[in-house]
Amino acid sequence: MRHFTLFTFLYLAAGVCLTAIALGHPDITPNLKTTLLVNAGVLYLASVLSTFPFWRQSVLRNQARLRDKPAWQRNFIMIAPWLIIALTLVTAIPDLMNHNWATEAMPSASFANAKASVGLLLILVSAEQLFITSQIRQEP
Repeated sequence: MRHFTLFTFLYLAAGVCLTAIALGHPDITPNLKTTLLVNAGVLYLASVLSTFPFWRQSVLRNQARLRDKPAWQRNFIMIAPWLIIALTLVTAIPDLMNHNWATEAMPSASFANAKASVGLLLILVSAEQLFITSQIRQEP
């Protein structure tokens, strides 16, 4: 049975935005366009995969395996999604602050845009893992 969540629609929305950016700007370099379309495809794939039960069950299995691990390893795995989100945001904010937002500068910012689109996927997957983990803790 497929299970649609908020994150399914967030993956779809992010993929649509990246596709619109890639196809909507004719002055984007081919490398950036390819990177944006590949990242959009990965987001579309994540949205489809997140509807299947094994997506949530893999998080549940990982949580069950953690019970047998030492405390330091459990704690590290529990804060890893937070670290991924924080590091992605900390590295993205300076890029966004120093970015020239003129449309003429769009082709020159290919690395920053590619990094931001990959960061979007990392943040969404980490946030979904945190959400599933919090739901597991709340269940009796």
